[in-house]
Amino acid sequence: MIARERVEALSGTGIALAGGFLGLLGWAADAELRARAGFEAGPDWSVLYAELPLTVLAGLLIALSAWLLPRRWMTGASFTGYTGRAVLVAVALVGFRLIVQDWYMTLPEPVPDRKP
Repeated sequence: MIARERVEALSGTGIALAGGFLGLLGWAADAELRARAGFEAGPDWSVLYAELPLTVLAGLLIALSAWLLPRRWMTGASFTGYTGRAVLVAVALVGFRLIVQDWYMTLPEPVPDRKP
């Protein structure tokens, strides 16, 4: 029983780290250009102080919810149960990555400040 709890704790931690890292990767795409767009008025600090934590938190929440929701219907610990949950998490994280990437692609193209 203790081994199963340790496996659950370690796998949940790994899933949370993977989701947070994927959120960070999604945010990092063109973050510098988004921050410097319209630099004549000053840098856009919302890229760092709003987008970064929200994207990382969203990745973390999606990964953990995809990992924990099927646990409610699992009756016993089996390899196929863990495999199915891992596949569900992978699909959820790939979908999250595509959504974040698509959202950043639809933003207006940033134009860096050029001085003559």
